[in-house]
Amino acid sequence: MGACPKIFLFSQYRRLMSFSPCSLPNRPKKSAILISSPLTNRPVKIGIGRPRKKNPAGIGILLLLIIVAAGGAYAWHEYDEFFSVPTSRLDAGDFYQEMPPDEHHHYLQIPLDHGNPSQGNFTAFYLLSPGFSSGRDVIFWLFDNQQERVGMINSSADFEYFEEILRGQSYVLMGNRGVSPTLFPEVFNKDGSTNYSRALRLYGSRQQVEDIEAVRQDMQRKGLLPEDGRIMLYGGSGGGFLVQQYLDRYGEHVSRAMIECSGAPDLAALHNTTFMKETFLSDESLANSYFSLMQNGSDTASLAFMLYKIGLAGDVQLQNLIVSIRSGTPSLEGELAYITAWLNPANNFPLVRRMLDAPRELEVKVRVYELVGDDLESYHPASAQKVCLGYEWIKVILADFLKAHEGGKIPVTKIQLNRSSYDGEVMIWSAAFDQVFSEQMGKWMRELYPHARLAIFSDSHERRKDPEYRREFRKAFFQHGLYSPEVQAYFDDPRQLNAAEKV
Repeated sequence: MGACPKIFLFSQYRRLMSFSPCSLPNRPKKSAILISSPLTNRPVKIGIGRPRKKNPAGIGILLLLIIVAAGGAYAWHEYDEFFSVPTSRLDAGDFYQEMPPDEHHHYLQIPLDHGNPSQGNFTAFYLLSPGFSSGRDVIFWLFDNQQERVGMINSSADFEYFEEILRGQSYVLMGNRGVSPTLFPEVFNKDGSTNYSRALRLYGSRQQVEDIEAVRQDMQRKGLLPEDGRIMLYGGSGGGFLVQQYLDRYGEHVSRAMIECSGAPDLAALHNTTFMKETFLSDESLANSYFSLMQNGSDTASLAFMLYKIGLAGDVQLQNLIVSIRSGTPSLEGELAYITAWLNPANNFPLVRRMLDAPRELEVKVRVYELVGDDLESYHPASAQKVCLGYEWIKVILADFLKAHEGGKIPVTKIQLNRSSYDGEVMIWSAAFDQVFSEQMGKWMRELYPHARLAIFSDSHERRKDPEYRREFRKAFFQHGLYSPEVQAYFDDPRQLNAAEKV
C-alpha cells in the first residue's frame, strides 16, 4: 500500500494513538481524529464517533422559537402599519384583493368632498346581502363611523352578525369613509399630525349622508332598486342618528325607517339635557359612589370606561360590585370581578385609548366629537345627579379635539334636523334599561315624526334579549308596514312594554 499521512486518534481517555487510515483500529465511542492540514500544517480535529441521536425535544424547542420569532415579526409589522399614517388610497378602477367585484361586491367613485368636487374622487364600496333580490324592497343598514362594523367582508361567515338581525331580507352594507380600509391621507399634515379642520370636513357625517345617496343612485342606475328608487333604512345607536340625518336630507327617497336605541343631540339640547344619559337616571347608587371617588381625586377615567362597557349589557350588579371595591369595601368576589373585567381587552381603557390614538381610528373621534363635543364643553358635574359615565372617559379620548377647539381650530358641531317634514313610516325602539340613551329620547322622536310608533323593551343598550322575536318584529315592519296587523301582533306581545301601542 502507498504511504498514508500520519493520523492521531484523540480518545475520551486523552490517549494519543498512531495508526494508518487505511486500516483503522477499533475506536472508543467518543473520539476524534487529528490530521495535519495541508495548508497550515496544524492538527485539525474531526469527529468520527457514532452519529448522535436526534433530540426531538430540542428540535421542537427550535421550531417553537422560530414560530415565536416569526409571529413576533408579523405582530410588529401589523402594529407598525396600524399606527402609521396612511399615504395612499385605492386607485380609480381598482379593488381590494380580498373583495373582488362580483354580484355582491360593488365599487364606485364618490367625491372626496361633496362640497368641493374639484378635489377629486375616492373609491368606495358597498355590499349586497347573501339573499339579495334585485328590484325588490331594499334596506340600507347604516352604521356611523364610531361603530366600525363594515370592513373586508368576503364570505358567508362574515355576514353571520348581519344575518342574525335581518335574515331573509335584502339589505345593503356600505364601507364608510374613514373606516379601514377606506382611509384618507388628506386629513393629515405633511408631518403626520392631524389636520383637525380637514378631518371634520372629510370624515364628518354630512359627507357620509351624501355618500349614502351616491350609493342609492348607483344602485338605481344598475336596476338593483324598485322602480321608484325608494329605499328603507335601519340603524341602531349612533347609526340610528345617521338614519335621522339621512331622513332630514333625502327623506323623499325613503319609504320606511327603523331606529333602535338611539339618541339625538339636537333634541337633547332642545330639552336642556345631555345627548348621553346621565348615570343617576339609571342607577342612583352607582352615580353616588362614582361621584365620591371623583371628589377624592381618584383617577376615574379607566373605572368609568369599565363601568360604561359593563352597562351596555345592563349588568348593574357587576357595576356596583366593582365600584364598591374601588370605594374601599374589600371582598374576594369584588376583587375577582374587577380583575376579570379589567383583563378583558374591551374593558381595558389604557389599551383602548392607545388604539384610538392610531391615525386609522381618527374617524371614530370625529364622529364622537360631532355627537358630544357641544356637551363636553360644558360638562363639569357638581353633583352625582350630573355624572355621565360616557362623558367621563370620552373627554380623555377627545382631549386633542377639545384642545383644537379651545385654540380656535375647529368649532363644535351643531346638528339641527327637521323631523316633521318626513312623510314616511318610522319605527322606534327603546330599552327600559339602556344606560346610554334614555327612554324619553325615543318618546321625543315619536312625537316629532308624523307617522311613528314606539316600542319599549325590558332590555339594555345591546338589545340581547329575545333575538328571534326582535328579528321577526323587524321583518314584519319592513315587509308589511307600521300599521299592519302583522306588526300590531308584535306590539301586543307582553315583551313589548309600551301600553299606548297595544290594542
